[in-house]
Parts: sequence; structure tokens; C-alpha cells
Amino acid sequence: MNTAELKTWLISIGAAVAGVADLEALSGYPTLPENLLSGYRRGVSMGIPIPKGALADIRDRSTPLYLHAYETVNRLLDDLAMKTANRIEAHGGRALAIPASHTLDRKIHRGNLSHKAVARLAGLGWIGKNILLVNPQYGPRLRFATVLTDLDLEADSPLERDCGGCTRCRDACPAGAIRGVTAKPYPADRGQCVDIEACAAKLKEFASELGKDICGVCIRACPFARV
Repeated sequence: MNTAELKTWLISIGAAVAGVADLEALSGYPTLPENLLSGYRRGVSMGIPIPKGALADIRDRSTPLYLHAYETVNRLLDDLAMKTANRIEAHGGRALAIPASHTLDRKIHRGNLSHKAVARLAGLGWIGKNILLVNPQYGPRLRFATVLTDLDLEADSPLERDCGGCTRCRDACPAGAIRGVTAKPYPADRGQCVDIEACAAKLKEFASELGKDICGVCIRACPFARV
């Protein structure tokens, strides 16, 4: 199995985008646990978009329909990741599926690793000013899952793009948390781009209404989302 075959297979079973990242470039990036990447050479990134219709009614906060789409896409991604891990192991490789959405440290909102960092390295987009992955076709509507593997797959190349002078996500943010900073290639400190505490406080407010700390306002505002 090579990279092209794996990506074609992923698209055939439901991924909208897929790519392979060289994990060596993630050396020093925070992971939980700290040795998560030990023994793995590549990260297989797969994405599914939240449908535009689920974002259409978002103005200054999330909606129940957006929450439903968000949770459904995460479940689909987890299923894709598990199927991918099993396929890789069937071809003699070692594989570990990382959940699409699994917050382990709620104080700083971190999971096992940054799916966005892996997706950027896999050529699926660039990091926007809202520190979400912006894809040329779907904008920041994509959710991601990652499968780590020791297979020596050919890695894709990152896109050399950014958001330029656009500030729509910053202007729309209900928490005023987005600073409008372009961090290339990936922010070493997320705080340089987003006021994490202000964002978390607003998410907590939304969670009291929906039962889940999600927003979606900056996603809808992005011109690449094409809502």
C-alpha cells in the first residue's frame, strides 16, 4: 500500500480530504502523552466537512443544528480512523487511531495531539488567524482525525498559503478573542493568535445553553467556508 492508494481508499469510504504528514516535523510539539509519537513515522490525516446548511443560521453563537452536525461528523471521523488503522495493520504496519474530538486537558483545551498541525503538514490547508485549518475548498468547516503509523508512506507537502489581510474571523468573534495574527507555519504558543481564556469563557457560556462548548461563529465568517 502506498500513499496514493491509501488516499484514494479513504475518499472512497467517506473522507472529503486525506493526506500524509511527516511526523518528524512535529518534533517538540505538545502531545498527550508526551511520548505519543514515539515509533511512528507518518500521520494519516482525514477530514469531513460540517455541511454549510448547519452553519447558515449561526450569527453570534452556536445552534442545536450545528451541534448535531459537529457531533455526527466526529463520529464518522472516528469510524474512518479505526477502519484506516485496521487497514494499515492488515498491510503489516503499526497504527494508532487518534479520536477526532477528545479533550484531555480542559484547562488549555488540548487533546492527544493537534489534528490541525498534522493536516497542515499533510498539505490539506493552512493555519488561519482563528488557529483553525483553512482548506482551499472547504475553509475551516473541516473536522479531522489522525492515524499514526510506522509505515514509510510518501509524505505530502504543506501548502505555502495564508489568510493574507482578511480579518473576518477576528471581526465576527463574539468573545473578541481572535487577535488577527498570522502564525506561520503553526503557532508555537496559541495565545499569540487567540486569547484562549476569553474564548474558553465564551464557550462555557454557550455550553450552558447547548450542553457542549462549541461556537462556530468564526467558521461561518470565513470566506473560504462559502456559507
